Amino acid sequence: MVRVSDILSGSIGKYLQTHKLSYKQLRVVNKIINCFSENSSQIIFECSNPDCDYSEIKKQPCRDRHCNRCNNNKKLKWLKRILEDYPPLPYYHIVFTMPSELHNLAICNPKLLYDIFFKSSFDVLNTFAKDPKYFGGEIGFIGLLHTWGQKMNYHPHIHFIVSDVGIKDGIYKKLPYYKDFIFPVKAMSKVIMGKFIDALKKKYIKGELRFPGILESISTEESFNNFLYLLSRKEWVSYSKKPFAQSGKVLEYISRYTHKVAISNHRIISYSNGKVSFEYYDYKDKNSKGVPIKKTLSLTDKEFIRRFLLHILPNGFRKIRYGGIFSSNRKADAIKIISDALESELSELMEKSSEIINKIEKQLKILCRKCSGDLLPKKIVSLSGYQ
Repeated sequence: MVRVSDILSGSIGKYLQTHKLSYKQLRVVNKIINCFSENSSQIIFECSNPDCDYSEIKKQPCRDRHCNRCNNNKKLKWLKRILEDYPPLPYYHIVFTMPSELHNLAICNPKLLYDIFFKSSFDVLNTFAKDPKYFGGEIGFIGLLHTWGQKMNYHPHIHFIVSDVGIKDGIYKKLPYYKDFIFPVKAMSKVIMGKFIDALKKKYIKGELRFPGILESISTEESFNNFLYLLSRKEWVSYSKKPFAQSGKVLEYISRYTHKVAISNHRIISYSNGKVSFEYYDYKDKNSKGVPIKKTLSLTDKEFIRRFLLHILPNGFRKIRYGGIFSSNRKADAIKIISDALESELSELMEKSSEIINKIEKQLKILCRKCSGDLLPKKIVSLSGYQ
């Protein structure tokens, strides 16, 4: 199997001849190249059974969130925590997409524009929820930022799972249109556009935006205002899907994306002679059953690396965020109200969640090959000795 680490290891030297990397990018590339390699530290696992003397040595993963070999356990732990902490409700799946006109500005100002994108999306969901025409209360939601498309192209969008219930006047309530849609998609698109542009204009006035290279053409006040005007004429893409009947299903579906990176190793077909070929699904070309057709894309190794580096997030950036009644300062009280209201149904719903949690716990365990007890990490051995 060809891995991203193989491509980075084999071609990063060539890439650096014509490109500069930031300290963060170099650090991430180094970690991925050395993940599970001869240069990585080792972990000694010992059996938890006092009557068993079995031990095993494993290479230590890099644990970088951009590494596609390290994130399965993180994904499972996240899903387990969500299933344990949140009521097993039906959830909507909503996606907000950043227009392509903003891409260059976002690449040069990632943290600032991603924060604006999250804040604008949160504001939209809260605004519509509080509007008496749609609900007149508060809802809970979890947002997850992705920056890539199937071809590893730059395509920032935020996936949201949104509860199909909320709290109105301190009481648990179902949303009025919970069986069909949450809020009108076109109306949400217009509101997020307005909120995003307002926030972006404030950042410009404060002098917080960078305009390197070709962006210099929109750096003056007149040109930037014209840029914002053209942006306001653009149709912002939003997507909303009917709620999944079982919360576990939508959470399992979303968890596939929580700790995903720009490309997984199993999609890479080949890497040779300066070319990388990989599979992707073309969502604009579907078969008679409406299923996207799988195709192959070939890129130069340098272009592959360029695209991969676009998706390295800023230091400390939180790509998963919780809003509305699911925010940290509201969650405990809101969940109590919902759980009390669902008391009669909760045991049956929790039983389904418990099945998934038990399945996750089994997947997270490392079993002893001698007695099937739990293998637990005891020591980390670095190249220079014990830690």
